[in-house]
Amino acid sequence: MNGSAVLHIMTKAAEKAAFLLVRDFGELERLQVSRKGFSNFVTSADRKSEEKIVYELSKARPGFSFLCEESGFSENADKSSVWVVDPIDGTNNFMRGIPYFAINIALMNDGKFTAGVTLDPLRGDCFKAEVGGGAFLGNRNRIRVSRRADIEEAVVVTRVSPDIDAKIVAAGAILRKTGSLALDLAYLAAGKYDAVAAKDVHLWDIASGLVLLREAGGFVEYEKAKSGTYNITAAATSKLLGKVKALL
Repeated sequence: MNGSAVLHIMTKAAEKAAFLLVRDFGELERLQVSRKGFSNFVTSADRKSEEKIVYELSKARPGFSFLCEESGFSENADKSSVWVVDPIDGTNNFMRGIPYFAINIALMNDGKFTAGVTLDPLRGDCFKAEVGGGAFLGNRNRIRVSRRADIEEAVVVTRVSPDIDAKIVAAGAILRKTGSLALDLAYLAAGKYDAVAAKDVHLWDIASGLVLLREAGGFVEYEKAKSGTYNITAAATSKLLGKVKALL
């Protein structure tokens, strides 16, 4: 897969931000600061990552608008093309030195997501997809969902209430809670997980994953809640999606 120009732009922006995050992640263990100072360091890392991504994307496509976790919505000349950016998905993991977090970049054209990149800075795993072009890990390895249809022994990753978790376990599933929805959706697209369910999440958490999943053959439903956040359920097959939804 050579990839389109837009995927190349997104990947390069994510890689440059990843360099900063890997460096800052290495500094965490050496920091001897107060809780507030520690939190400020992580917030600074988040902002630096976002600023680098915005700079690189703006340089390549000057007119595109932005929706970012840290800085919110920025309307530019091209209102119909919007970059959706999450500079660190899994901030709590990052802050505690847990190596499970990601950079999320998606492109939305006329209200529809058309391309997505999810990059794991520490492992160097770059999940990417564009509508009609398939989903890939790196440049050559095409990824697909697991095709598991039964909930028994399915690996289901959640960000929901404990009572729903209990129902999922009672149904026979293997439950996981990881702290990075972006990586969860990428892993689902790659066949490592079988289903994902999350409530009260933001658009930048799921934007790239939506493209990855659809191009990897997965099934996903999401809706906007009254609070302005989103609820999402995704699975490797429509049958498994229905079984998970019935438990929510």
